[in-house]
Amino acid sequence: MENDITPLEEAVINAQDFAAGLASMALVHDMILRSEEYNTAMKDRELPHEVRVQALKDSRHCNQTLNLVATARAVMGISA
Repeated sequence: MENDITPLEEAVINAQDFAAGLASMALVHDMILRSEEYNTAMKDRELPHEVRVQALKDSRHCNQTLNLVATARAVMGISA
């Protein structure tokens, strides 16, 4: 018994992979926008210290998450 898949099954897999890629890139785009907002908040000395500290924490979390996504995509053989 061979493990061949039909052209229709292959097309379905490709479509699902494409949709998952689009969804992940939308999340990455959103994280980049939020990271930029956090960086702006960190530099705004008119904001309370607690707000700036939280912005720093959130920015670091975004950067760690983006790094994880980039590493995972590199392992899969996908790079920018």
